[in-house]
Amino acid sequence: MLISLIITGFPFAYLLILSYITGIDPALPRAAATLGADGWNRFRHIYLPLLTPGLVMAFCLSFVQAFSVFPSAVLLGSPAGTTRVIAIAAYEAAFEQYDYSLASAVAMIMGLAQLAIVVAALGLRSMFYRGPVTGGKG
Repeated sequence: MLISLIITGFPFAYLLILSYITGIDPALPRAAATLGADGWNRFRHIYLPLLTPGLVMAFCLSFVQAFSVFPSAVLLGSPAGTTRVIAIAAYEAAFEQYDYSLASAVAMIMGLAQLAIVVAALGLRSMFYRGPVTGGKG
């Protein structure tokens, strides 16, 4: 299951993060190197603060995409065993037990859990860096 989620989510997250990395002005780390900053300090003070919005957005979008994991759990895992996910519970309630109110309640719980995690991630993002989300390039 984990490998299938990594395989399906990696290209999506990679392209999102790549767009943020290419948006960082290359003059910023060069200027820091000129002032004596080593590689770790350049990463910590330049790259990481400018990449934080992109990393958080990639996390949020990948999390929402992988949260249900319904196809992966059904095709690769054991839906009745260790890979039982909440999306399977909603599916079984709706289409096997025909209990649409239970299926709706399970779907609302899924939505609220996703919303809580995304809001928390976006709230933590502001603790890292406040400023423009691009490095000044473009």
